[in-house]
Amino acid sequence: MTLFLFVMTLALTSQEISVAVFYEKKPQGVTITIQKGVYLVYNDYDIIDTLQIGNNISIIKESDYLVYRHKTKAWATNKNIRIVNNTDNAAFFINYSGSIEPARCYEGWIKVKLHEYSVLAVNYVNLDAYVAAIVERLSTGMASEEFFKAQAVMYRTFCLVNYAKHENEGFDLCDGTHCQIYNNKSTNRIIINASKKTSNLVMVDKYQNLLNPVSHLNSGGYTAPSEYVYGVSEPHLKSVKDEFAENGNNYNWKILIPAAEWQSYLINKGIKSAENKLYKQLLIVQQDERLNEFKIDNETISLNTIRTDWGWKSSLFSMSLDKGVITIIGKGNGTGVGLSVESARTMASKGFIYDNILKFYYSDIIITNLNHMNIYSEMLQKVRKEKPL
Repeated sequence: MTLFLFVMTLALTSQEISVAVFYEKKPQGVTITIQKGVYLVYNDYDIIDTLQIGNNISIIKESDYLVYRHKTKAWATNKNIRIVNNTDNAAFFINYSGSIEPARCYEGWIKVKLHEYSVLAVNYVNLDAYVAAIVERLSTGMASEEFFKAQAVMYRTFCLVNYAKHENEGFDLCDGTHCQIYNNKSTNRIIINASKKTSNLVMVDKYQNLLNPVSHLNSGGYTAPSEYVYGVSEPHLKSVKDEFAENGNNYNWKILIPAAEWQSYLINKGIKSAENKLYKQLLIVQQDERLNEFKIDNETISLNTIRTDWGWKSSLFSMSLDKGVITIIGKGNGTGVGLSVESARTMASKGFIYDNILKFYYSDIIITNLNHMNIYSEMLQKVRKEKPL
């Protein structure tokens, strides 16, 4: 009976992922201060110290060793140092040697190891806590819980799509733009609860494949199919008429450019026939749907290329000409593919629940529990291997 309860507890609490923190800094050492809870310190798997609230320790690379210091205690090792929470409600501050940045605060536990010419600090954190931290960093302003639930399912799915991206380095994700910027635990109770209430839920297709949950700020009224931007058609990323976009702060934009400059741009991009056209023949007009390309005679250029080259907010725009000046009236902000964040916020405020929001922007998706997927057993095995029990 005791063994059964132990296994059940592990299965319910061990959906952890490993995230390398200060990954791009390549530090020579770290300092750690316990914010709350009790932590046990292991020299690999042998316990050698206990840390309470307020205790401060340092771990520095010296030659081929890690040197651990806590008060008057100091010792060196060429093994991994694991600092593992002994209580559920535990967190710690961490910073790297020589840093002028504020210390970060994380939940979960930490492993510090030698890594080439630096030390590598890896945070093992509950998946829901990690997701809440990412949602909080990427969300601005207040919103309803349903909006944050939709965001939690999105970013949990994104996390698992990229799971084990750094497997050859001994961890799952990093804290930089290469994966997702992860620089503090979440402190927003609404977001924390939203992540917990959608615990383990992810988006898959009918074959149980995880789906890439791309998003943008505002669709401008029509989302774009994936092939318009990424060149590949994804069944869950189709164009959707989005009536909720007009309530967003990024629904409209406007720019003026000289018509001669626009003509020159087209010619330089290989649209040679633009040289013999009147300015009014070079205008792009989009009304009831998004266009993928602008075509003159038999020559084309993608609107996404235009957006990128000119730095415009979106590829959903129309042009008008007056006295040699082209006025560009644009709608939306971002690629237009997938979920429109401002629209989703509006939908939630109007009473839509999170799964309806997601299914509005992502076609033919299934929201399922990752416990039913092969990746779950892989996560459990990693936890059993790394965490002292």
